[in-house]
Amino acid sequence: AWNIEWLGFPDRRGRPGKDNPQLPEDLADYIQASGADVLALAEIGIDSDTSSLRSKELDLVVRSLQNRHQQPWEYVLFPKTDYPDEADEYMRRGQHVGLAWRTDRASLVGTPWNIPVGSHPEFGLKFFERRAHAVKLSFGEGKTDIVFIPVHLKSNRKDDSNPDPTYTMRQREEELRAFVRFLPELRERFQDEDIVLLGDTNILDGQDTGKILTQSGCTDLNQDEQGTTSVCGDGSTGYRTAPFDRIFVPESQSEFAQSKLMVHRTEKGTDDEIKAFRRKLSDHYLLTSEIEILQDDD
Repeated sequence: AWNIEWLGFPDRRGRPGKDNPQLPEDLADYIQASGADVLALAEIGIDSDTSSLRSKELDLVVRSLQNRHQQPWEYVLFPKTDYPDEADEYMRRGQHVGLAWRTDRASLVGTPWNIPVGSHPEFGLKFFERRAHAVKLSFGEGKTDIVFIPVHLKSNRKDDSNPDPTYTMRQREEELRAFVRFLPELRERFQDEDIVLLGDTNILDGQDTGKILTQSGCTDLNQDEQGTTSVCGDGSTGYRTAPFDRIFVPESQSEFAQSKLMVHRTEKGTDDEIKAFRRKLSDHYLLTSEIEILQDDD
């Protein structure tokens, strides 16, 4: 999973990446070095033709992965909430979630399902603003199939319209509860128990929010609260490194018995190195976990 900070909107990036567009070859090299075969995406800007749900920046990354590393990739991006006509282009076109995969390792089964989590009377349009979609991939005939659900849950940014300091945490909790209600239907619809929720959950360390999933039969691979955001010591990011990005896997399925989280830091931790990473790539690191592909058991 990787939150590629405001891809396509460099003017929205935080310091020191602000106004520095990420180069497709840099993004491709980092993805290739991670060893990922499937990648949940967050903060992807789509083209001005919003009906296409394509990203010219991501298209160049895919081309670079093919040309530089001989890796064929495909991706799908998902629609966001229905905004009013006066919404600006950052709301309409920015920060979409999606899923990418190596087509020589996995293939799409059916079509992605927009999980109908509905609305919430307290949180309005911002409730699951980045709509949750389920995508099933096959890893070979008779082998493990996996349903991936990329997410980007409510951020920790203060909502000026609501003075309640717990407001954003409560929204994340309600978003996860809405997802959990659909777990039985997900298993029935896809005829599969191998369901993985992953991405930028924005869950802070010490919060119990993740228990909504772990009490529903999921394992949080970031339960030791590894920091997944790249933070400079001069305070330019506004917060300390945080375990926002997580992968939740089914605790009862043997394919995930040995799964562990790896955060792909490319520097040794000096401020200059972290600033260079943030400027070139993102304010989040990419994280991966291995899944054992077995004979399909469901």
